Amino acid sequence: MKIFPTLLLVLCSCVLAGCSDTDSTATGTATSNAQDSSLPEKTRLATCLNEKGWVMYGSSTCSACLAQRKMFGEAFVHIREIECNPHAPDSEVDLCIAKKIRRTPTWILERDGQEIMRLQDYQLMETLSKESGCDP
Repeated sequence: MKIFPTLLLVLCSCVLAGCSDTDSTATGTATSNAQDSSLPEKTRLATCLNEKGWVMYGSSTCSACLAQRKMFGEAFVHIREIECNPHAPDSEVDLCIAKKIRRTPTWILERDGQEIMRLQDYQLMETLSKESGCDP
């Protein structure tokens, strides 16, 4: 069975070759560039949503809220979020109850205290862009 040691040697060589400094740097750069190229689009959308008055009502324990935050990445700092989990710090449970938040995330657009539009659950960037009139 000389094939097994040879196969093992080839597999180890492939794994080790993939872990070299040169390869990981090149791969890391490509990944970073791909992520960075979408950041301006996400930042434009997040900023526009905030400027138009969209608010995300979320919860620190909600997996869909976490996914929504991850979708925006670093640009999420431009999104206004209201915490609805009563056990979380900075929770605004009374506001969430007053707004009749039943599921999170819930996106609400308000003007002069009047609710204009509501989107419930996780939203794709395309949906948020279309419904808000924000061009990413």
